[in-house]
Amino acid sequence: MVDALLSYSQSERKHTTPSRVIEIAKPAHNGETFKFYVKINIQTNGNTVGSISTNFCNFFSKIEDSYILGLWCADSYWWSSSVGLSNTDDKLIGEFRKFLKKIFPEERIKFNRNHIFVNSRPLLREFISAKASLDRLEDPDIIKAYFAGRFDGDGSIDKNLRNDCRIVYGRKEEAEMDKKLLGKIRISNTKIYYYKGARTFCLYISRYQAKEFLGNIYPYSIKLQKLVLVPRRDLVFH
Repeated sequence: MVDALLSYSQSERKHTTPSRVIEIAKPAHNGETFKFYVKINIQTNGNTVGSISTNFCNFFSKIEDSYILGLWCADSYWWSSSVGLSNTDDKLIGEFRKFLKKIFPEERIKFNRNHIFVNSRPLLREFISAKASLDRLEDPDIIKAYFAGRFDGDGSIDKNLRNDCRIVYGRKEEAEMDKKLLGKIRISNTKIYYYKGARTFCLYISRYQAKEFLGNIYPYSIKLQKLVLVPRRDLVFH
């Protein structure tokens, strides 16, 4: 399938909409990983990049949507024409439900165990397109909201809210992309480690910048606001 998608001649590409082939990994029940390759169209319309349609989402210009994008990148649930979220946290499921209810009637939203989803090819294409264009994120507040979603889905930190601040990824390319995005909000003391046993990549934020990172995402992060229920003299977010 990949060969077919990549076999366009140079002359054909000049007369077609710019496109990109992206690899998406999904975990299998046997512990292995299935890889899918999807061809998406990338349209540029003014400053809006990364979505083939603006009917549903404003991932690159609206804080609420950029949070949902980060959350979906962390815990995406999709198959064929279905797109949604997979998570055991009821509040995160509820947040994604609120997002879906802005677009679809309640009866179209499905819930199965820890999965909430809708059947919508256009919405699925928007999510995939936005994920493939994360390098286009520039607005600091949008980037912070995106990382709040990523952290809520796949992030963790020690109870002292300083050590072991990290976000987990299934693919190295995603971790590297987020490392670059952190640099855009001046979080540069970061490292990526690979854990062979778990087959995961971890993006670590140094304890010297953990407080700054948490302060950036705190206004948007459901998980972090739950962790900081009791005021702390040694941890003040601005």
